[in-house]
Amino acid sequence: MANKIKDNYHVLDYTHIDDYRCFHPLARVVEDFEFDSLTPEQKRQHVEELHAELTDLFRQAGWEGDGTIECYFVPPCFGNHGDDGGTHCIAIYYVKQSNNGTSWLAIPNGFELRLPEGWLTKRVYSVSNN
Repeated sequence: MANKIKDNYHVLDYTHIDDYRCFHPLARVVEDFEFDSLTPEQKRQHVEELHAELTDLFRQAGWEGDGTIECYFVPPCFGNHGDDGGTHCIAIYYVKQSNNGTSWLAIPNGFELRLPEGWLTKRVYSVSNN
């Protein structure tokens, strides 16, 4: 089961990310519906292969190998999904280098953060105390 991270993701370094509340263990990637048909062993193998590919990609970008690779998910309304309209979250992978705090982010090629259409229009809400 090839993840092909190297072909589909690029790495950015960012100094520093110190709030970890949005990060999840890498194993969360197999909780997606597309992995429902896999056995627990196949899911474990997928995560191990993904970890190996991410390790290689992060190291090529300059990561020294310390820290834990994690992930976070961008809801589909905040990212482009190409022509398919996508209804699933976009996984972004993360690791923080322990010795100097540099964060490394593996982001899908072509990913653009965006606001859903209409969110930039002025909205006025009133709250009644009655």
